[in-house]
Amino acid sequence: MKANQLNVNKRSCGDVQQVQAPAAAAAAAAAGSSSDGAAVPPVGLACLPVLRVPLGCAEEVPSALAAIRFAYTGEVAAGSSVREALELYRQGQYLQVKGCGESCLAAITSKLTALGSSSGGGRGSSGGGNSGVGGRSSAQSCPAALQLYECLRLWPDLALEAAFTPVLLEARKRLVAHFGDALAALNTPELRQQLLALPAEGLEALLESDDFGTDVEDSVLLLLATWVEENSSRADAEVVERLCRLVRLAQLSPDFAGAVLPLLACARSARPKRQSGAGGPGWFPITGTEAVFFISYCATTVSSAAKRLRLHETAQAVHDLQAPWFSTKPRRQCLMGSAVSFAAALGPSARRHTFEWSIHQEKLEEQLRGLQPGGEVHICGSRDSGLDTVCTAGFEWRPSIVYKHGAAVAGVFLCCDLPAAYHLGESSLGGPVTQVMSPGSLPCAPSST
Repeated sequence: MKANQLNVNKRSCGDVQQVQAPAAAAAAAAAGSSSDGAAVPPVGLACLPVLRVPLGCAEEVPSALAAIRFAYTGEVAAGSSVREALELYRQGQYLQVKGCGESCLAAITSKLTALGSSSGGGRGSSGGGNSGVGGRSSAQSCPAALQLYECLRLWPDLALEAAFTPVLLEARKRLVAHFGDALAALNTPELRQQLLALPAEGLEALLESDDFGTDVEDSVLLLLATWVEENSSRADAEVVERLCRLVRLAQLSPDFAGAVLPLLACARSARPKRQSGAGGPGWFPITGTEAVFFISYCATTVSSAAKRLRLHETAQAVHDLQAPWFSTKPRRQCLMGSAVSFAAALGPSARRHTFEWSIHQEKLEEQLRGLQPGGEVHICGSRDSGLDTVCTAGFEWRPSIVYKHGAAVAGVFLCCDLPAAYHLGESSLGGPVTQVMSPGSLPCAPSST
C-alpha cells in the first residue's frame, strides 16, 4: 500500500520513537523507575503485551496515538479535521488496524457532504462589498473540500487504494459547488484568495467541470492566467501546460479570440526556449497557426454554420478534436436576463452579483478644485469590496466618471483594461496594445446609473 511505502521510507532516517499503548503507558508512568533508571512495570502488568510503533518523525505521534485509540474504540475521534482523518487513515493502513481505513474515509465523506460544507459565494452570495460572503461561518468559508486539497501529500495512491476514489470525486463536486463560477471566483475577495491558494489539482477540477459556470469562456482563460501569475513559482511548466489545455478555446467569444489569441501566440514565439519558470510572457502554449484556426472557428459562431463544419472537417487531419481546446460542450451559464446596474445574474436561482463602487468625496472635491474653464476631469471609482476592478468577458473593467467644466451632468463610463495576468506587455509584443474591447461587446453589458 502507498501508506506502508511512505512510512517505511521515512523510517530509513534512523529516528525511531516507541509509543506504548495508552493503558500500559499510564501504568508505567505511575510505577516510577528502578535505581538504574529503567522503568519498572507494575505488578500484574509485566506480562501484558506492549505495542511499540516506529515513527518517522515527531509529527506522526498524534496520528499513531489516534490509530492505537481506534484499535481500542473502533471510532474516529469526534471533531477530527480532514487532515487528522487523512493522517489516521495512513497510519491505520500501515498498522493494518482493521476497519480504520473505512472509518476514516466515511468520516471525510461525512464532512464533505455535511450541510454548509460546500456553500460558497459562487451560487448564492453577492460579490459586493456588503454581501453575505464575509458573514459566512468558518466551516462555510473553509469547507472540507478545500481542506482536502490542502493535504495533497497525505492522499493515498489511487492505483493502490481505489477506495479513496469516491471520496475524491465527491470532493471535486463540492469544490466546484463552492466556487460556483469564474465570475464569483474572480470578483469575490474571499473566493479569489482561496482560488489563488488552490493547488494545481484543485484548479484542474474546476477547469474540467461542465458545472463550473462562466459568462463566456474568455473569463475562464482570465481565471487561469490569474492563478498562473500567482503560482508560477510552485507550478512547473508541464503542470501549467496541462492546465492551459483544459480551456475550451473553441468557445471563446469571436471578439476576444481575435484580439487576445494572436497576442498570446506572439508572446509565446518570443519566449526564450530555456526560460525558467512557468509564468511570465509567453506562458500560454499556443502557436500562431493554432491561434489563426481558433480565430476563424470562433468567428463562425456568428457567421456561417456551414463554414464552421468545413473548418471542423479540415482540422481533423491536423488536430485532436477530442482535446478540451476543441470542445463545444458548454459550461453552465452564470448570466441570466438583460443588462442590470453593474450586475451579473448567477446560477439557477437568478440571484445577482452586484459589484458596488464609489468615489470618495475628498477625492472628488480635490479633482474639481483644480478644474479650469474648458477642462475636464476623469475620476476612477473604487469597488467597495476592496478589489480594484470587475472581471468579466476575459477583461478587467473600471467604473469612472468624466466631468467637463460647467456641464450640468457628468458622464459615467466603464473602462476596459487588458489584465496584467496575460503578460502581454510591449517587451513581448514589440509595441503597445490598442483598445481591443468596449462595454458593448460584453455578453450582458452592464448599464451605469
